[in-house]
Amino acid sequence: MTRHIVQPSGMLHSDSASCGVPQAAHSVPNQEHNDHDGVSMTLSDINPESESASLVGDLYRHYRALERDIRVNEKSTRTTYRSPVNFIESMQKPRHRWFPYKEGFSPSFVEEFLTTRVSINGGLVVDPFSGSGTTALVAGELGFRGLGFDVSPLTDFVARTKAVVMSAKELRSLKSYLLDFANSPLGSRASNPNNTTVERYFEPEVLDALLRAKGFFSEIDCPKISSLFKLAFLSAIEPFSTHRKAGNGVKRKTNYEWPTAETDSVLAVKHFMGEILEMFASDIEQTPNFYPPEFLQRSCLGDSLSEEVEDVSAVLTSPPYANCFDYSKIYMSELWLGDFFESKADQQAFREASVRSHVHATWADRYCEFGVPVVDEIIRPYIEEQDLWSPRIGSMLSGYFADLGNLLTNLKPRMRNGGKLGFVVGNSFYGGVAVATDLLLAELGRSRGYEVEEVRVYRGIIPSSQQFRKLGNNRKYMRESMVVLRRS
Repeated sequence: MTRHIVQPSGMLHSDSASCGVPQAAHSVPNQEHNDHDGVSMTLSDINPESESASLVGDLYRHYRALERDIRVNEKSTRTTYRSPVNFIESMQKPRHRWFPYKEGFSPSFVEEFLTTRVSINGGLVVDPFSGSGTTALVAGELGFRGLGFDVSPLTDFVARTKAVVMSAKELRSLKSYLLDFANSPLGSRASNPNNTTVERYFEPEVLDALLRAKGFFSEIDCPKISSLFKLAFLSAIEPFSTHRKAGNGVKRKTNYEWPTAETDSVLAVKHFMGEILEMFASDIEQTPNFYPPEFLQRSCLGDSLSEEVEDVSAVLTSPPYANCFDYSKIYMSELWLGDFFESKADQQAFREASVRSHVHATWADRYCEFGVPVVDEIIRPYIEEQDLWSPRIGSMLSGYFADLGNLLTNLKPRMRNGGKLGFVVGNSFYGGVAVATDLLLAELGRSRGYEVEEVRVYRGIIPSSQQFRKLGNNRKYMRESMVVLRRS
């Protein structure tokens, strides 16, 4: 393959892989920046004679060269929060609606990919970043073998529980426990989480009621039933919290009303969890022919793709976007109240095991040979000259593509000839410059020996007013897409 890499003037280029800071002769004059949202400069702000302009111009020329060589199918560029690649539809579907995981995508999107884009024919369906398990669960609903990987203990638990299969006897037992729960005074109380920040996200009476509900199901000796109660408990956490998920963290609710009396709080929690558990029982009864997938709580990188991953017909996944989101903060309450984190060391270990999509951990250089040259040689040097909110963003971007390159390399010998890979990604924006993850991932796939079928754009990303102004004619790169690769 001929690489369309525009070599910026003044840049020292080496064919050897390096994850360190590339040597560049560029310097950017000190400027005032306001880029808490990751934006500080655009072409219109740069002196055309400066070397910064050369870097940014080289980058957009590189994108245009890729677009001439790759089929970009703009299925929809409408800026909206609703699209086939988000989780809204899932909240109406049996099993998928058991936990509100907004980072997931819709079951019908997965079904369309698995039934019209690729021939499964007894092969394995893999999701290397399985989240709440949508890909593997839909594979099971279609009678296919599904396998999901995820480093999050929370989403691994959610996915495993959503895949539960119960006998008629077990369902009767679940309904019996439901009746006991409704009539119980919830006298046993679980201990408070080992995190004072999480405690502050709840009114004392409400937190007490939640912990008493936790005390009830902690004494259930049937693992399947206990897990279903725990999932209902996890689903109740945000509705009963004084805070809601927002962006890369949580914000205080503006219209939150909570029960003030202890008995009222207990009744409210019991009623909420009881309705969810009744839904679980109904959904399990409705899906008797469900083929349960397998989920592994581990990284998909490096040597972690074990012997389970072979004869792969399809990969459909959505890796964490390179947007610096820290899921240990976004799902902090669930992770601590669910006993997935018991110490700060657990939280840090989770961050360090994740793909390099954020700046909240320090990683040793790894997989340097799998990255994207234009990221290492153009984007990273430019980003590191900007006054962004974190100095680690440039190295994060290099590491992100190196991690995905490692994954693509490891998957290839395990894929069937003709097998398809779909990666749903969102582009990101730093220093006033678009990081076109979809095009760069397509380029990375080619470098790893795959054919690029298309980049299918599903929606435009709703920008901030500052981003909208600064990106100018390059706003089209503010989008969410699926990169489709083929193993040949």
